[in-house]
Amino acid sequence: MLSKFWSDLTSADISKLGKNKILILPFSSVEQHGEHLPSGTDKLILDGILNTFIKKYPKLNKYLILPNISIGSASEHNSFEGTLSSNSTNYIDYIISIVGDLCIRRYKKFIFLNSHGGQISHLDIAAKEIKSRYKAVDIVKAHYFLFKGFEKIIPKKELLYGYHGGEFETSIMLHLYPELIKLNKIKRNKLSSDFKSKKIISYERIIKRAWNTKDLSKTGIIGNPTKSSADKGKRILDLTSRTLKKIIDEMK
Repeated sequence: MLSKFWSDLTSADISKLGKNKILILPFSSVEQHGEHLPSGTDKLILDGILNTFIKKYPKLNKYLILPNISIGSASEHNSFEGTLSSNSTNYIDYIISIVGDLCIRRYKKFIFLNSHGGQISHLDIAAKEIKSRYKAVDIVKAHYFLFKGFEKIIPKKELLYGYHGGEFETSIMLHLYPELIKLNKIKRNKLSSDFKSKKIISYERIIKRAWNTKDLSKTGIIGNPTKSSADKGKRILDLTSRTLKKIIDEMK
């Protein structure tokens, strides 16, 4: 059975597969995740999601996984060492150029699978521009951390206001890569100030103020990773795999 990863295949292999495959384009980031998680956390998690998905559905052949675009737009973390980031407009142009080239080559189905919250708007803009140029193209934007059902695994307030290096991401990393976590550095950190704020201007609700991570956290962590567990991480990945399967099944 052929690999599901584009990079593993020869030119002849890819040609034989035809143009009707759903191309999953992974978008992640290399950025600081405090003292206990590696800077490659977003990339590592997305790689783990895809490998878990392949193992869970080995006979599903409707898709092909493109290389992970792991250096994204993460300028909000630039105050902390370990962060690598592209200029936002250059990053959007880069996405448009890659996907546009595939559209010219008559690929029509794409899933933008994203693991970094700081580039949701970038993918929205890129997808809109690509769709306006290549009207027959179907692009689905899937930000895995926004999939439904995680509130059954992680407390809702942590999901909504602990969105960087907290219980959610740390649990996934404990399941996938426990050897990369500095367990002695896991400490309680504050949730986003949006959690208790009554003000109309917020950081991540409806009316938003532009922010850098330093505005919300001195440590680089937003959330409480102390209650993380590998079991929670496994359950998160299982739910993510089931949701990704539903997305693929709905794409004709």
